[in-house]
This record gives sequence, structure tokens and C-alpha cells, in this order.
Amino acid sequence: MIMRNLAVALAFVALAAASATAAPTPVPGGANQVKALSGKVGDTIFNGVLRIQISELRDATADDHPEKMYPNPGQKIMVMSVLLRNGAHSDFIDLLSYTLADKDDVTFDIGSSYIQHANLHILQGGSARQTAMFPVDQSFVPTKLIVQCATCGAHSAFRSVRFTVGSPQ
Repeated sequence: MIMRNLAVALAFVALAAASATAAPTPVPGGANQVKALSGKVGDTIFNGVLRIQISELRDATADDHPEKMYPNPGQKIMVMSVLLRNGAHSDFIDLLSYTLADKDDVTFDIGSSYIQHANLHILQGGSARQTAMFPVDQSFVPTKLIVQCATCGAHSAFRSVRFTVGSPQ
């Protein structure tokens, strides 16, 4: 009986010591972190449905005629160009969303009203270009661009893509 009590006591001590030294594994990201494939601006990433290439993301120049956007005094105009190639066995007719994030994870959604050809219909094996010109705060410097499908259902093979943005040109 004494041996049994001693064995139980030692087991509790060992268990307490093990749980005191074992730190829980931290969960990466936040509660709303997007699971996404990764690349950098200029890369072509296949996400199961589309081959997506962000060919440029930069501050607008005079040649872009940013004055058409009527930015506020504290804003600048940025330009994004995208090439989309359909890699699926059917037409792609969904709406994509583009979200920029800065080093502090402050985000800016590029509204579909800023995107030329926002409503896509890409034939099987076909391609489409999207361009956008949009205002952001003057101090906003994007470090990430996340591409998601706004209208794809749960059954879709579409996977989100996160592009790392270099210094604005």
C-alpha cells in the first residue's frame, strides 16, 4: 500500500513537472488570417483555378493621369496591373477581390469600381487583364497584396494568393 501511494505521488510530481515546463505551441497569425499561397509581385502563381500575375503595383505617374481620380490632399494614387490565365476545365466567371496591407497590417480593399474589367468571363484556356487606379492615404506603403475570390463557393478549387510587395517604384 505504501509502495502504491509512493508510485501515485511520484506520477503526480512527474506530471506536474512536465506540464510546468511544456509551453503551448503558439498559433500563427490572427483569428482572421487568410490561408494563402505565397509569391511576390511579378511571379505567376497557379492557385488551382487561375494563373495570377501581378505585373505591377506602383504609385501613379503623370502618364497615368491620376488627376482623373480627384484625390484628396492627403492621398496619392496607385496603379495595379494583373494578368489572369484560366487553368480550369470551365469558364471562370467569378469576382476577384484585392486587398493591400502595410507593415502594420492596416488594410485597404481595392473596390471593384476602381478595377477595369472587374466582372470577369475568362474562357477555358483564355486570359484577361485587369487594371486598377485607386486612391490611398499619402503615407500608405503596401507590403502585401492578397487576391481572393469574392463569389467562389466552398466547392471551388480557388485558393487565395498573397503577394509580397517590394518598394513602390
